[in-house]
Amino acid sequence: MEHSKPSPRRAPGAPAAFRAPAGPRARRTRHWRRDTVELAAVFLSVTAADLIAKVVVHGPEGPAVLVGSALALLAVTLLHAWVSPHAPPPTTLWRVRTTVLAHTPTTLADHRITLLSLHPQELFLRTEHSVTPAVLTTLLTTTGHTLQDAPTRIA
Repeated sequence: MEHSKPSPRRAPGAPAAFRAPAGPRARRTRHWRRDTVELAAVFLSVTAADLIAKVVVHGPEGPAVLVGSALALLAVTLLHAWVSPHAPPPTTLWRVRTTVLAHTPTTLADHRITLLSLHPQELFLRTEHSVTPAVLTTLLTTTGHTLQDAPTRIA
């Protein structure tokens, strides 16, 4: 009985999900198709922009429509700048090595501290820039946490 050679597309013993592409030709075909779709999208958007420009410029009210569109865009931009909230206050990232308790997320939320990541022996937190390691230590120890070391400022 003759043994068959392992497939060149797959490492021996590798699951089917980890197969390499069929070769350079398959990779080229995939990129060629993607490039063709992107090129078609570019042509379509240029055609649409040209059509809109021709309708606006050659229409009876072309210049008025163009000025009106510019003013509307300016008004929306100013409204967005006025309504949008100001930049958030500067924050600090912390790593705290502690025993995590069931009430940890609630305790942190009550003091406006964002819990970014929760691991069995450490927390990653985001606080306002004004919070110091002493304040963070006091908050956690008074709520029953046992700190393994002082909170470490990451950024």
